[in-house]
Amino acid sequence: MFRLIALDLDGTLVELNIPFESIRKRLNIKEGFILERILEEKDEKRRAEMLRILEDFELESARNAKLAFYAAELLSFLRKSGIIHGIVTRNSKKSAEIIAKKFDLKFDFIVSREDAKPKPSEEPIRMIMRRFNVRGEETLVVGDFLFDLLAGKKAGAKTALIIHDKNAGMLEKFKPYADYVFHSLKELAEFLGDRDDTERPSEV
Repeated sequence: MFRLIALDLDGTLVELNIPFESIRKRLNIKEGFILERILEEKDEKRRAEMLRILEDFELESARNAKLAFYAAELLSFLRKSGIIHGIVTRNSKKSAEIIAKKFDLKFDFIVSREDAKPKPSEEPIRMIMRRFNVRGEETLVVGDFLFDLLAGKKAGAKTALIIHDKNAGMLEKFKPYADYVFHSLKELAEFLGDRDDTERPSEV
């Protein structure tokens, strides 16, 4: 049984609603990942301004966020089961806190890009494993994107991929990095709470 669950935020606990194309347009980023391009900016003032603009978009998305199907039920189950759980996100801390407050969600930890080098780095996962004295095999990293899976793998944790309509086309690309594949948070909850073989999702 896992002792610690590290959950991604956008596309995992809440429906993906960040307007990436609008952000790219505003920041004049034509290729590459937005956050990486910002962090690569050598002009400190320009980098800070780009991060501010990115956060403005994230905060607006957080205020308009909708919980993913079965997210509240999953978190309630984890709380009742005594499983350490929280968020590891590439977003700002403020945006994660807005979502937690909006839906009255209680977490044991929230790790954002201000706290550690963002995923796909293993740094945020290793940080929480050290904090709670949990081993890799006792840790499950849950997310909907390749970076979530890579961060978990590099930290020595188990990884779970959540499939939804916006990433279903990338299943074959992501699947090699996932120990488990779920098509909803409900499947994840059943997997964690019911070990009957008939309830198991596909194990890679």
